[in-house]
Amino acid sequence: MPKIKDIPKIDRPREKFLAKGPDALSKSELLAILIGSGIKGKNVKQLSEQIIKKYGGNFLNLTIDDLLAISGIGEAKALQIISSLALVKRFYDEKKPQENLVLTAKDAISLNSDLKEKKKEYLVCLFLNARNALIKKEIISIGTLDKSLIHPREIFGPAVELRSASIILLHNHPSGDPEPSKQDKEIFNKIIEAGKIMGVNVLDFIIIGNENNYSFFEKLQSGDKQNFYISDGVQFSLLDLLIDKKTEYAGQENGRKLKILDLFAGIGGIKIGFENAGFECVFSNDFDKDCKVTYDFNFSGDQKSLVLGDISKISSNIIPDFDILTGGFPCQPFSIAGYRKGFLDNSRGNLFFEIIRILKDKKPRAFLLENVKNLKNHDNGNTIKIIYKELQKLGYHVVDKVLNTMEYGNIPQNRERIYIVGFLNQEAYNNFEFPEKIPLTKTIHDCLEKQDADDKYYYNNKPLYVKLKQDITKRDTVYQWRRKYVRENKNGVCPTLTANMGMGGHNVPLVLNGKGIRKLTPRECANFQGFPKNFKLPNIADSCLYKQLGNSVSVPVIERVAASIKKTLT
Repeated sequence: MPKIKDIPKIDRPREKFLAKGPDALSKSELLAILIGSGIKGKNVKQLSEQIIKKYGGNFLNLTIDDLLAISGIGEAKALQIISSLALVKRFYDEKKPQENLVLTAKDAISLNSDLKEKKKEYLVCLFLNARNALIKKEIISIGTLDKSLIHPREIFGPAVELRSASIILLHNHPSGDPEPSKQDKEIFNKIIEAGKIMGVNVLDFIIIGNENNYSFFEKLQSGDKQNFYISDGVQFSLLDLLIDKKTEYAGQENGRKLKILDLFAGIGGIKIGFENAGFECVFSNDFDKDCKVTYDFNFSGDQKSLVLGDISKISSNIIPDFDILTGGFPCQPFSIAGYRKGFLDNSRGNLFFEIIRILKDKKPRAFLLENVKNLKNHDNGNTIKIIYKELQKLGYHVVDKVLNTMEYGNIPQNRERIYIVGFLNQEAYNNFEFPEKIPLTKTIHDCLEKQDADDKYYYNNKPLYVKLKQDITKRDTVYQWRRKYVRENKNGVCPTLTANMGMGGHNVPLVLNGKGIRKLTPRECANFQGFPKNFKLPNIADSCLYKQLGNSVSVPVIERVAASIKKTLT
Protein backbone atom coordinates (compact mmCIF):
# COMPACT_ATOMS: atom_id res chain seq x y z
CA MET A 1 0.00 0.00 0.00
CA PRO A 2 1.46 3.42 -0.92
CA LYS A 3 2.24 5.76 1.92
CA ILE A 4 0.72 9.24 1.88
CA LYS A 5 4.15 10.72 1.16
CA ASP A 6 4.36 8.58 -1.99
CA ILE A 7 1.25 10.28 -3.44
CA PRO A 8 1.99 13.35 -5.60
CA LYS A 9 1.80 16.49 -3.46
CA ILE A 10 -1.06 18.02 -5.42
CA ASP A 11 -3.19 14.93 -4.64
CA ARG A 12 -2.48 14.86 -0.94
CA PRO A 13 -5.48 16.08 1.10
CA ARG A 14 -3.74 18.91 2.95
CA GLU A 15 -1.89 20.29 -0.06
CA LYS A 16 -5.00 19.95 -2.19
CA PHE A 17 -7.06 21.85 0.39
CA LEU A 18 -4.56 24.69 0.53
CA ALA A 19 -4.29 24.92 -3.25
CA LYS A 20 -7.93 24.53 -4.27
CA GLY A 21 -10.07 24.97 -1.14
CA PRO A 22 -12.43 22.53 0.66
CA ASP A 23 -14.89 22.17 -2.23
CA ALA A 24 -12.23 20.43 -4.28
CA LEU A 25 -11.90 17.62 -1.74
CA SER A 26 -14.03 14.52 -1.37
CA LYS A 27 -15.61 13.67 1.97
CA SER A 28 -12.98 11.01 2.61
CA GLU A 29 -10.19 13.52 1.87
CA LEU A 30 -11.67 16.02 4.33
CA LEU A 31 -11.90 13.26 6.93
CA ALA A 32 -8.28 12.28 6.19
CA ILE A 33 -7.12 15.78 7.21
CA LEU A 34 -9.02 15.38 10.48
CA ILE A 35 -7.58 11.94 11.24
CA GLY A 36 -4.04 13.03 10.39
CA SER A 37 -2.25 9.71 9.91
CA GLY A 38 -2.89 6.18 8.73
CA ILE A 39 -1.84 2.80 10.08
CA LYS A 40 0.57 0.12 8.98
CA GLY A 41 -0.40 -1.07 5.52
CA LYS A 42 -3.09 1.59 5.04
CA ASN A 43 -2.51 5.28 4.44
CA VAL A 44 -4.78 7.94 5.87
CA LYS A 45 -6.78 8.37 2.63
CA GLN A 46 -7.59 4.67 2.51
CA LEU A 47 -8.53 4.63 6.17
CA SER A 48 -10.86 7.58 5.63
CA GLU A 49 -12.44 5.98 2.55
CA GLN A 50 -13.13 2.85 4.62
CA ILE A 51 -14.99 4.89 7.26
CA ILE A 52 -17.03 6.87 4.72
CA LYS A 53 -17.91 3.73 2.77
CA LYS A 54 -18.99 1.85 5.90
CA TYR A 55 -21.19 4.55 7.44
CA GLY A 56 -22.14 6.64 4.41
CA GLY A 57 -25.32 8.65 5.04
CA ASN A 58 -25.26 7.82 8.76
CA PHE A 59 -21.90 9.49 9.28
CA LEU A 60 -23.30 12.40 11.29
CA ASN A 61 -24.71 9.93 13.82
CA LEU A 62 -21.43 8.13 14.41
CA THR A 63 -20.57 7.11 17.97
CA ILE A 64 -17.27 6.53 19.72
CA ASP A 65 -17.94 2.77 19.72
CA ASP A 66 -18.57 2.80 15.94
CA LEU A 67 -15.15 4.31 15.31
CA LEU A 68 -13.31 2.15 17.83
CA ALA A 69 -14.58 -0.90 15.94
CA ILE A 70 -12.43 0.17 12.97
CA SER A 71 -8.88 -1.15 13.04
CA GLY A 72 -6.46 1.75 13.34
CA ILE A 73 -8.86 4.15 15.04
CA GLY A 74 -7.95 4.60 18.68
CA GLU A 75 -9.73 6.52 21.39
CA ALA A 76 -7.89 9.79 20.67
CA LYS A 77 -8.78 9.83 16.96
CA ALA A 78 -12.34 8.72 17.68
CA LEU A 79 -12.80 11.57 20.17
CA GLN A 80 -11.32 14.02 17.68
CA ILE A 81 -13.83 13.03 14.99
CA ILE A 82 -16.89 12.86 17.27
CA SER A 83 -15.99 16.18 18.93
CA SER A 84 -15.73 17.83 15.50
CA LEU A 85 -19.16 16.50 14.54
CA ALA A 86 -20.65 17.65 17.85
CA LEU A 87 -19.17 21.13 17.43
CA VAL A 88 -20.60 21.50 13.93
CA LYS A 89 -24.02 20.27 15.12
CA ARG A 90 -23.91 22.73 18.01
CA PHE A 91 -23.33 25.72 15.74
CA TYR A 92 -25.92 24.45 13.29
CA ASP A 93 -28.52 24.06 16.05
CA GLU A 94 -27.85 27.57 17.30
CA LYS A 95 -28.58 28.96 13.85
CA LYS A 96 -31.95 27.22 13.66
CA PRO A 97 -35.12 28.93 14.93
CA GLN A 98 -35.11 29.01 18.72
CA GLU A 99 -38.81 28.88 19.45
CA ASN A 100 -38.63 25.38 20.92
CA LEU A 101 -35.80 26.19 23.36
CA VAL A 102 -36.64 26.70 27.03
CA LEU A 103 -33.72 28.68 28.46
CA THR A 104 -35.37 30.70 31.24
CA ALA A 105 -38.39 30.61 33.52
CA LYS A 106 -39.95 33.23 31.24
CA ASP A 107 -39.70 30.81 28.29
CA ALA A 108 -41.38 28.06 30.31
CA ILE A 109 -44.19 30.39 31.45
CA SER A 110 -44.85 31.64 27.89
CA LEU A 111 -45.54 28.03 26.84
CA ASN A 112 -48.16 27.79 29.59
CA SER A 113 -49.73 31.25 29.59
CA ASP A 114 -53.22 29.68 29.69
CA LEU A 115 -52.59 28.38 33.23
CA LYS A 116 -53.07 31.89 34.57
CA GLU A 117 -56.80 31.75 33.69
CA LYS A 118 -57.50 28.23 35.03
CA LYS A 119 -60.01 27.93 37.90
CA LYS A 120 -58.56 24.60 39.01
CA GLU A 121 -55.00 23.73 39.95
CA TYR A 122 -52.96 22.18 37.15
CA LEU A 123 -49.56 20.50 37.27
CA VAL A 124 -47.81 20.56 33.88
CA CYS A 125 -44.46 19.02 32.96
CA LEU A 126 -42.13 20.14 30.18
CA PHE A 127 -39.82 17.37 28.97
CA LEU A 128 -36.55 18.72 27.53
CA ASN A 129 -33.49 17.30 25.83
CA ALA A 130 -29.88 18.03 26.80
CA ARG A 131 -29.93 21.29 24.81
CA ASN A 132 -33.14 22.44 26.56
CA ALA A 133 -35.29 21.94 23.47
CA LEU A 134 -38.89 20.99 24.23
CA ILE A 135 -39.67 17.34 23.50
CA LYS A 136 -43.17 17.23 24.92
CA LYS A 137 -45.56 19.13 27.19
CA GLU A 138 -47.92 17.05 29.34
CA ILE A 139 -50.58 17.72 31.99
CA ILE A 140 -49.77 15.55 35.03
CA SER A 141 -52.79 16.34 37.21
CA ILE A 142 -55.85 18.57 37.57
CA GLY A 143 -57.14 19.51 41.00
CA THR A 144 -55.65 20.35 44.39
CA LEU A 145 -52.06 19.14 44.61
CA ASP A 146 -51.48 16.39 47.14
CA LYS A 147 -48.11 14.69 47.58
CA SER A 148 -49.90 11.44 48.32
CA LEU A 149 -51.68 11.61 44.93
CA ILE A 150 -48.79 12.89 42.78
CA HIS A 151 -46.55 9.87 42.24
CA PRO A 152 -43.07 10.39 40.73
CA ARG A 153 -43.73 7.65 38.16
CA GLU A 154 -46.33 9.92 36.50
CA ILE A 155 -43.50 12.39 35.81
CA PHE A 156 -40.39 10.27 35.42
CA GLY A 157 -42.04 7.38 33.56
CA PRO A 158 -42.64 9.56 30.47
CA ALA A 159 -39.25 11.25 31.02
CA VAL A 160 -37.45 7.92 30.71
CA GLU A 161 -39.59 6.87 27.75
CA LEU A 162 -38.88 10.16 25.95
CA ARG A 163 -35.19 10.02 26.89
CA SER A 164 -35.59 13.42 28.43
CA ALA A 165 -32.47 14.94 29.99
CA SER A 166 -34.41 17.34 32.19
CA ILE A 167 -37.88 18.49 33.20
CA ILE A 168 -39.59 21.70 34.30
CA LEU A 169 -42.76 21.57 36.40
CA LEU A 170 -45.37 24.35 36.31
CA HIS A 171 -48.28 24.72 38.73
CA ASN A 172 -50.91 27.44 38.92
CA HIS A 173 -52.54 29.00 41.98
CA PRO A 174 -56.14 30.04 41.16
CA SER A 175 -55.99 32.34 44.21
CA GLY A 176 -53.50 34.47 42.30
CA ASP A 177 -50.82 34.31 45.02
CA PRO A 178 -47.71 32.54 43.65
CA GLU A 179 -46.01 31.99 47.00
CA PRO A 180 -45.39 28.23 47.48
CA SER A 181 -47.64 26.47 49.98
CA LYS A 182 -46.52 23.78 52.40
CA GLN A 183 -47.97 21.22 49.98
CA ASP A 184 -45.98 22.73 47.10
CA LYS A 185 -42.76 22.43 49.10
CA GLU A 186 -43.44 18.81 50.00
CA ILE A 187 -44.06 17.89 46.36
CA PHE A 188 -41.01 19.91 45.35
CA ASN A 189 -38.77 17.90 47.69
CA LYS A 190 -40.35 14.63 46.62
CA ILE A 191 -39.74 15.32 42.92
CA ILE A 192 -36.18 16.55 43.52
CA GLU A 193 -35.27 13.32 45.33
CA ALA A 194 -36.95 11.17 42.66
CA GLY A 195 -35.09 13.04 39.92
CA LYS A 196 -31.79 12.35 41.62
CA ILE A 197 -32.57 8.63 41.77
CA MET A 198 -33.87 8.45 38.19
CA GLY A 199 -31.01 10.50 36.75
CA VAL A 200 -33.35 13.11 35.25
CA ASN A 201 -32.40 16.70 35.99
CA VAL A 202 -35.15 18.82 37.59
CA LEU A 203 -34.49 22.32 36.25
CA ASP A 204 -37.30 24.28 37.83
CA PHE A 205 -40.63 24.23 39.64
CA ILE A 206 -42.67 27.31 38.69
CA ILE A 207 -45.83 28.56 40.38
CA ILE A 208 -48.01 30.83 38.23
CA GLY A 209 -50.14 33.55 39.84
CA ASN A 210 -52.30 36.36 38.50
CA GLU A 211 -49.73 39.16 38.38
CA ASN A 212 -46.50 37.48 39.43
CA ASN A 213 -44.86 34.07 39.22
CA TYR A 214 -42.56 32.13 41.53
CA SER A 215 -39.58 30.19 40.15
CA PHE A 216 -37.71 27.98 42.61
CA PHE A 217 -34.72 28.18 40.26
CA GLU A 218 -34.68 31.98 40.21
CA LYS A 219 -35.28 32.12 43.95
CA LEU A 220 -32.28 29.91 44.60
CA GLN A 221 -30.26 31.99 42.14
CA SER A 222 -31.07 35.17 44.07
CA GLY A 223 -28.06 37.45 44.12
CA ASP A 224 -26.72 35.87 40.93
CA LYS A 225 -27.00 37.64 37.59
CA GLN A 226 -27.26 34.41 35.60
CA ASN A 227 -30.82 33.05 35.47
CA PHE A 228 -30.47 30.81 32.43
CA TYR A 229 -31.12 27.10 32.83
CA ILE A 230 -28.11 26.26 30.70
CA SER A 231 -24.63 27.74 30.24
CA ASP A 232 -22.14 26.68 27.57
CA GLY A 233 -23.92 23.38 27.10
CA VAL A 234 -24.12 22.54 30.82
CA GLN A 235 -27.52 22.41 32.52
CA PHE A 236 -27.97 23.81 35.98
CA SER A 237 -29.87 21.74 38.51
CA LEU A 238 -32.24 22.57 41.33
CA LEU A 239 -30.59 19.85 43.37
CA ASP A 240 -27.18 21.48 42.94
CA LEU A 241 -28.60 24.90 43.78
CA LEU A 242 -30.21 23.56 46.94
CA ILE A 243 -26.87 22.25 48.13
CA ASP A 244 -25.49 25.78 48.09
CA LYS A 245 -28.38 27.53 49.78
CA LYS A 246 -29.67 27.37 53.33
CA THR A 247 -33.32 27.06 52.29
CA GLU A 248 -36.43 26.81 54.38
CA TYR A 249 -37.68 23.75 52.56
CA ALA A 250 -38.06 20.68 54.74
CA GLY A 251 -35.54 17.90 54.34
CA GLN A 252 -32.85 19.86 52.51
CA GLU A 253 -30.66 20.73 55.49
CA ASN A 254 -31.24 17.60 57.50
CA GLY A 255 -29.73 14.42 56.17
CA ARG A 256 -28.08 15.79 53.04
CA LYS A 257 -24.36 15.76 52.37
CA LEU A 258 -22.46 19.02 52.19
CA LYS A 259 -20.67 19.34 48.84
CA ILE A 260 -17.10 20.32 48.10
CA LEU A 261 -15.25 21.74 45.11
CA ASP A 262 -11.78 20.17 44.91
CA LEU A 263 -9.28 22.48 43.16
CA PHE A 264 -5.65 21.51 42.50
CA ALA A 265 -6.98 18.06 43.30
CA GLY A 266 -3.88 16.03 42.47
CA ILE A 267 -4.72 12.39 43.09
CA GLY A 268 -7.66 13.07 45.39
CA GLY A 269 -6.21 13.26 48.90
CA ILE A 270 -8.48 16.13 49.97
CA LYS A 271 -11.46 14.46 48.33
CA ILE A 272 -10.87 11.24 50.31
CA GLY A 273 -10.45 13.13 53.59
CA PHE A 274 -13.66 15.10 53.13
CA GLU A 275 -15.67 12.12 51.90
CA ASN A 276 -14.49 10.11 54.91
CA ALA A 277 -15.92 12.95 57.02
CA GLY A 278 -19.28 12.68 55.26
CA PHE A 279 -19.00 15.22 52.44
CA GLU A 280 -19.62 14.74 48.71
CA CYS A 281 -17.22 15.96 46.02
CA VAL A 282 -19.01 17.44 42.99
CA PHE A 283 -16.11 18.77 40.91
CA SER A 284 -12.35 18.12 40.87
CA ASN A 285 -9.75 19.87 38.74
CA ASP A 286 -6.03 19.61 38.09
CA PHE A 287 -3.77 20.30 35.10
CA ASP A 288 -1.45 17.28 35.56
CA LYS A 289 -2.19 14.47 33.09
CA ASP A 290 -0.46 11.85 35.23
CA CYS A 291 -2.57 12.86 38.24
CA LYS A 292 -5.69 12.33 36.15
CA VAL A 293 -4.54 8.78 35.39
CA THR A 294 -4.24 7.98 39.10
CA TYR A 295 -7.38 9.91 40.08
CA ASP A 296 -9.62 8.33 37.43
CA PHE A 297 -8.12 4.91 38.17
CA ASN A 298 -9.62 5.21 41.65
CA PHE A 299 -12.75 7.36 41.31
CA SER A 300 -14.19 7.45 37.79
CA GLY A 301 -16.13 4.18 38.17
CA ASP A 302 -19.16 5.61 39.95
CA GLN A 303 -18.25 9.27 40.41
CA LYS A 304 -17.13 12.24 38.35
CA SER A 305 -13.65 11.94 36.88
CA LEU A 306 -10.98 14.60 37.26
CA VAL A 307 -11.54 17.62 34.99
CA LEU A 308 -8.19 18.18 33.32
CA GLY A 309 -7.15 21.72 32.49
CA ASP A 310 -5.80 25.09 33.57
CA ILE A 311 -8.14 26.43 36.27
CA SER A 312 -7.69 29.96 34.89
CA LYS A 313 -9.45 28.83 31.71
CA ILE A 314 -12.40 27.15 33.47
CA SER A 315 -15.48 29.33 33.77
CA SER A 316 -17.30 29.43 37.09
CA ASN A 317 -20.51 28.85 35.14
CA ILE A 318 -19.65 25.22 34.43
CA ILE A 319 -18.74 24.47 38.05
CA PRO A 320 -21.68 22.99 40.01
CA ASP A 321 -22.70 24.84 43.15
CA PHE A 322 -21.05 23.62 46.34
CA ASP A 323 -20.79 24.33 50.07
CA ILE A 324 -17.04 24.31 50.60
CA LEU A 325 -14.13 25.16 48.31
CA THR A 326 -10.99 23.12 48.98
CA GLY A 327 -7.58 23.50 47.43
CA GLY A 328 -3.95 22.77 48.07
CA PHE A 329 -2.80 25.52 45.71
CA PRO A 330 0.75 25.17 44.32
CA CYS A 331 3.27 25.39 47.14
CA GLN A 332 6.55 25.58 45.18
CA PRO A 333 6.53 29.41 44.93
CA PHE A 334 6.39 29.67 48.75
CA SER A 335 8.49 26.65 49.77
CA ILE A 336 11.98 26.97 51.22
CA ALA A 337 12.94 24.22 48.74
CA GLY A 338 12.09 26.46 45.76
CA TYR A 339 12.98 29.92 44.51
CA ARG A 340 10.34 31.51 46.74
CA LYS A 341 9.07 33.91 44.07
CA GLY A 342 5.61 33.80 45.61
CA PHE A 343 2.96 35.70 43.65
CA LEU A 344 5.65 36.73 41.16
CA ASP A 345 5.83 33.13 39.93
CA ASN A 346 3.47 33.72 37.02
CA SER A 347 2.86 30.06 36.21
CA ARG A 348 2.00 28.93 39.77
CA GLY A 349 2.18 31.66 42.41
CA ASN A 350 -0.72 33.67 41.02
CA LEU A 351 -3.08 30.67 40.92
CA PHE A 352 -4.26 31.67 44.38
CA PHE A 353 -6.17 34.47 42.67
CA GLU A 354 -8.14 31.88 40.68
CA ILE A 355 -9.42 30.66 44.05
CA ILE A 356 -10.46 34.25 44.80
CA ARG A 357 -12.25 34.44 41.44
CA ILE A 358 -14.28 31.30 42.08
CA LEU A 359 -15.06 32.25 45.68
CA LYS A 360 -16.34 35.60 44.40
CA ASP A 361 -18.45 33.99 41.67
CA LYS A 362 -19.90 31.10 43.68
CA LYS A 363 -19.87 32.40 47.28
CA PRO A 364 -19.67 28.99 49.05
CA ARG A 365 -20.30 28.87 52.79
CA ALA A 366 -16.71 27.95 53.65
CA PHE A 367 -13.29 27.04 52.29
CA LEU A 368 -10.17 25.09 53.25
CA LEU A 369 -6.78 25.92 51.72
CA GLU A 370 -3.56 23.98 52.34
CA ASN A 371 0.05 24.94 51.68
CA VAL A 372 3.59 24.72 53.02
CA LYS A 373 4.37 25.96 56.51
CA ASN A 374 6.66 28.64 55.06
CA LEU A 375 3.65 30.43 53.55
CA LYS A 376 3.16 31.92 57.01
CA ASN A 377 6.53 33.71 56.93
CA HIS A 378 7.07 34.12 53.18
CA ASP A 379 8.20 37.61 52.15
CA ASN A 380 8.39 38.64 55.82
CA GLY A 381 4.73 37.84 56.33
CA ASN A 382 3.47 40.00 53.45
CA THR A 383 2.19 37.01 51.43
CA ILE A 384 -0.16 35.76 54.15
CA LYS A 385 -1.36 39.35 54.69
CA ILE A 386 -2.33 39.62 51.01
CA ILE A 387 -4.11 36.25 51.21
CA TYR A 388 -6.11 37.33 54.25
CA LYS A 389 -6.92 40.71 52.71
CA GLU A 390 -8.26 39.16 49.48
CA LEU A 391 -10.38 36.60 51.35
CA GLN A 392 -11.76 39.14 53.80
CA LYS A 393 -12.72 41.50 50.96
CA LEU A 394 -15.16 38.76 49.87
CA GLY A 395 -16.75 38.71 53.31
CA TYR A 396 -14.99 35.64 54.72
CA HIS A 397 -13.84 35.34 58.31
CA VAL A 398 -10.46 33.61 58.18
CA VAL A 399 -8.27 31.61 60.55
CA ASP A 400 -5.17 29.48 60.00
CA LYS A 401 -3.01 26.99 61.87
CA VAL A 402 0.10 24.92 61.14
CA LEU A 403 -0.63 21.23 61.74
CA ASN A 404 1.94 18.44 61.85
CA THR A 405 0.91 15.08 60.42
CA MET A 406 2.39 13.09 63.30
CA GLU A 407 0.52 15.24 65.87
CA TYR A 408 -2.86 15.51 64.14
CA GLY A 409 -3.01 12.48 61.84
CA ASN A 410 -1.40 9.63 63.81
CA ILE A 411 1.05 9.04 60.97
CA PRO A 412 4.80 8.78 61.79
CA GLN A 413 5.79 11.62 59.47
CA ASN A 414 7.08 15.05 60.51
CA ARG A 415 5.13 17.03 57.90
CA GLU A 416 4.02 20.53 58.82
CA ARG A 417 1.49 22.32 56.64
CA ILE A 418 -0.57 25.47 57.04
CA TYR A 419 -4.36 25.07 56.86
CA ILE A 420 -6.43 28.20 56.16
CA VAL A 421 -10.15 27.99 56.90
CA GLY A 422 -12.80 30.62 56.25
CA PHE A 423 -16.55 31.02 56.77
CA LEU A 424 -19.05 33.53 55.37
CA ASN A 425 -21.08 33.28 58.57
CA GLN A 426 -19.59 35.06 61.59
CA GLU A 427 -21.21 32.64 64.03
CA ALA A 428 -19.77 29.63 62.20
CA TYR A 429 -16.34 31.27 62.34
CA ASN A 430 -16.73 31.90 66.07
CA ASN A 431 -17.69 28.27 66.68
CA PHE A 432 -14.94 26.69 64.56
CA GLU A 433 -12.00 25.01 66.25
CA PHE A 434 -9.12 23.15 64.65
CA PRO A 435 -8.86 19.52 65.85
CA GLU A 436 -6.86 18.77 68.98
CA LYS A 437 -3.55 16.93 68.95
CA ILE A 438 -3.76 13.15 69.25
CA PRO A 439 -1.14 10.65 70.47
CA LEU A 440 1.09 9.06 67.84
CA THR A 441 0.48 5.33 68.16
CA LYS A 442 1.60 4.15 64.70
CA THR A 443 5.24 3.41 64.01
CA ILE A 444 7.19 3.64 60.80
CA HIS A 445 7.18 -0.14 60.73
CA ASP A 446 3.38 -0.03 60.39
CA CYS A 447 3.70 1.94 57.15
CA LEU A 448 6.30 -0.27 55.49
CA GLU A 449 5.32 -3.18 53.30
CA LYS A 450 5.37 -6.52 55.05
CA GLN A 451 7.40 -8.17 52.32
CA ASP A 452 10.80 -6.82 51.37
CA ALA A 453 10.87 -4.44 48.44
CA ASP A 454 12.06 -5.28 44.96
CA ASP A 455 15.80 -5.00 44.33
CA LYS A 456 15.23 -2.00 42.04
CA TYR A 457 14.50 0.14 45.10
CA TYR A 458 17.92 -0.55 46.68
CA TYR A 459 20.95 1.71 46.30
CA ASN A 460 23.52 -1.01 47.14
CA ASN A 461 26.75 -0.59 45.16
CA LYS A 462 25.37 2.53 43.53
CA PRO A 463 27.15 5.91 43.88
CA LEU A 464 24.67 7.19 46.45
CA TYR A 465 25.14 4.12 48.67
CA VAL A 466 28.94 4.47 48.54
CA LYS A 467 28.65 8.15 49.47
CA LEU A 468 26.33 7.36 52.37
CA LYS A 469 28.75 4.76 53.73
CA GLN A 470 31.55 7.30 53.53
CA ASP A 471 29.46 9.91 55.33
CA ILE A 472 28.68 7.50 58.16
CA THR A 473 32.38 7.04 58.89
CA LYS A 474 32.97 10.78 59.23
CA ARG A 475 32.20 11.92 62.73
CA ASP A 476 31.38 15.48 61.71
CA THR A 477 28.82 14.40 59.11
CA VAL A 478 26.96 11.66 60.95
CA TYR A 479 24.27 14.01 62.25
CA GLN A 480 23.94 15.65 58.85
CA TRP A 481 23.57 12.23 57.20
CA ARG A 482 20.95 11.14 59.72
CA ARG A 483 19.11 14.44 59.41
CA LYS A 484 19.17 14.37 55.64
CA TYR A 485 18.56 10.71 54.95
CA VAL A 486 17.64 8.61 57.98
CA ARG A 487 15.95 9.15 61.34
CA GLU A 488 15.64 6.44 63.92
CA ASN A 489 12.22 5.68 65.22
CA LYS A 490 12.30 6.67 68.89
CA ASN A 491 10.47 3.45 69.78
CA GLY A 492 13.36 1.50 68.32
CA VAL A 493 11.04 -0.55 66.13
CA CYS A 494 12.69 0.14 62.82
CA PRO A 495 15.58 2.37 61.72
CA THR A 496 14.09 4.25 58.83
CA LEU A 497 13.68 7.30 56.73
CA THR A 498 13.60 11.01 56.38
CA ALA A 499 10.62 12.67 57.89
CA ASN A 500 10.18 14.98 54.91
CA MET A 501 7.98 13.51 52.19
CA GLY A 502 9.51 15.43 49.28
CA MET A 503 9.68 12.57 46.80
CA GLY A 504 11.45 13.85 43.74
CA GLY A 505 14.69 12.14 42.77
CA HIS A 506 16.95 11.40 45.76
CA ASN A 507 14.56 13.23 48.08
CA VAL A 508 12.55 10.02 48.28
CA PRO A 509 12.74 8.87 51.92
CA LEU A 510 15.14 6.01 52.56
CA VAL A 511 15.02 2.82 54.60
CA LEU A 512 18.08 1.22 56.19
CA ASN A 513 17.91 -2.50 56.95
CA GLY A 514 20.10 -5.59 56.93
CA LYS A 515 19.94 -5.80 53.16
CA GLY A 516 21.18 -2.26 52.65
CA ILE A 517 19.72 1.15 51.92
CA ARG A 518 16.64 1.57 49.77
CA LYS A 519 14.06 4.18 49.01
CA LEU A 520 10.42 3.77 49.93
CA THR A 521 8.19 2.08 47.39
CA PRO A 522 5.29 4.15 46.00
CA ARG A 523 2.88 2.03 48.06
CA GLU A 524 4.80 2.87 51.23
CA CYS A 525 4.74 6.56 50.32
CA ALA A 526 0.96 6.29 50.00
CA ASN A 527 0.88 4.69 53.46
CA PHE A 528 2.91 7.56 54.93
CA GLN A 529 0.38 10.02 53.49
CA GLY A 530 -2.47 8.09 55.08
CA PHE A 531 -4.11 6.89 51.85
CA PRO A 532 -6.41 3.91 52.47
CA LYS A 533 -5.25 0.40 51.63
CA ASN A 534 -7.80 0.18 48.80
CA PHE A 535 -6.32 3.23 47.05
CA LYS A 536 -4.90 1.84 43.80
CA LEU A 537 -1.66 2.90 42.15
CA PRO A 538 -1.78 2.70 38.33
CA ASN A 539 0.91 1.14 36.20
CA ILE A 540 2.83 4.34 35.44
CA ALA A 541 6.43 5.37 36.12
CA ASP A 542 7.48 5.33 39.78
CA SER A 543 8.86 8.84 39.33
CA CYS A 544 5.32 10.07 38.54
CA LEU A 545 3.88 8.30 41.57
CA TYR A 546 6.56 9.71 43.88
CA LYS A 547 5.84 13.22 42.62
CA GLN A 548 2.06 12.77 43.04
CA LEU A 549 2.32 11.39 46.55
CA GLY A 550 4.92 13.93 47.61
CA ASN A 551 2.66 16.76 46.45
CA SER A 552 -0.41 15.25 48.08
CA VAL A 553 -1.91 15.97 51.47
CA SER A 554 -1.93 13.83 54.60
CA VAL A 555 -5.39 12.32 54.33
CA PRO A 556 -6.06 11.75 58.08
CA VAL A 557 -5.28 15.40 58.87
CA ILE A 558 -7.66 16.57 56.13
CA GLU A 559 -10.35 14.24 57.45
CA ARG A 560 -10.09 15.67 60.97
CA VAL A 561 -10.18 19.28 59.76
CA ALA A 562 -13.14 18.40 57.50
CA ALA A 563 -14.97 16.91 60.49
CA SER A 564 -14.45 20.15 62.41
CA ILE A 565 -15.83 22.18 59.48
CA LYS A 566 -18.83 19.87 59.20
CA LYS A 567 -19.54 20.15 62.91
CA THR A 568 -19.43 23.94 62.63
CA LEU A 569 -21.76 24.13 59.62
CA THR A 570 -24.32 21.60 60.82
